[in-house]
Amino acid sequence: MEKLLEVLAVQSSSYEQFRMFRYIINHIQDIPNTTYYVVDGNIYIQRGNAEKYPCIVAHMDTVHDIVEDLYPMYIDGNITGFNRVTMEQTGIGGDDKVGIYIALQCLREFDNIKVAFFRDEEVGCQGSYLADMGFFKDCRFVLQCDRKGCSDFVTSASGVELSGKSFQDDVLPIITGFGYKFASGMMTDVMALKENGIRCAVANMSCGYYNPHHHTEYVNVYDVENCLDMCKTIIRYCVGEYKHKYKKTNWATYRAPVKGYEKLVTHWDWSEPKSTNTIEWKDEAEWDGKAHGKPFGYEEDYCKDCWADVPYQDGLCKMCHSWYAGEYGGHTF
Repeated sequence: MEKLLEVLAVQSSSYEQFRMFRYIINHIQDIPNTTYYVVDGNIYIQRGNAEKYPCIVAHMDTVHDIVEDLYPMYIDGNITGFNRVTMEQTGIGGDDKVGIYIALQCLREFDNIKVAFFRDEEVGCQGSYLADMGFFKDCRFVLQCDRKGCSDFVTSASGVELSGKSFQDDVLPIITGFGYKFASGMMTDVMALKENGIRCAVANMSCGYYNPHHHTEYVNVYDVENCLDMCKTIIRYCVGEYKHKYKKTNWATYRAPVKGYEKLVTHWDWSEPKSTNTIEWKDEAEWDGKAHGKPFGYEEDYCKDCWADVPYQDGLCKMCHSWYAGEYGGHTF
């Protein structure tokens, strides 16, 4: 429970997730055979070398405001957030700090695994819609723990099919043993990955947080650990190559707010590539996992590490530059 409390204590809000970003980067430094890179504020981590990898993703932001003193309060098996300055209950951010905790625990547990952390899911899956899809080309499946409760294993999200029969047949006996059932869900990062064209099965699942997006939110420790054990079991025993393609019939645009201004982002089916001035998706045969152009002016406008402030030196903001210079000596939460 110590690591869960540690993650829950890190404050993170949409467009202000640099604390969680820094916590994750610091956390993975001592995990053997682990490499990572950052693109558009998303963190991509690989441990080991394998032909195919299990993969877990989570998002770094929450809906809650940054408060003076967030304290994770443990009461009878549950953890809620408490502001010790105002003496009021506040959201703990189990959505999706629980998913971050589970992803990091699996990263430590397995020698060959991939993990990705996305920015700004709560404001329209902005990070995952700009995901480096090449990272997922050698994944067997992708799991996400980003749903309230303790019993839903999501196989379709907002009408988007997330997996096929082979994956669902193999996973059903496992999830049943942990008290889960197949369910339909709503928009989250794995749905964005599926709409982006990922070619393997993906799933979202309940992971033990309750009353999300509310100041009374709480996390049940038993349910979190049950979900973690289920994910580990799926990774160990679902070793097939679970190919799955979702074919979009329509394409649409939306405007994604970034740092106070908007840019046009377009998503479409791989079989009918279209383009805007921002991003060009290539035909699958030419796909190299990178977006063309410079999405949102990332390189010039923001710190290349936390993606939360303007550059100060060597492409880093003042906070990140001081961090890597050793002035802080540890993570701040």
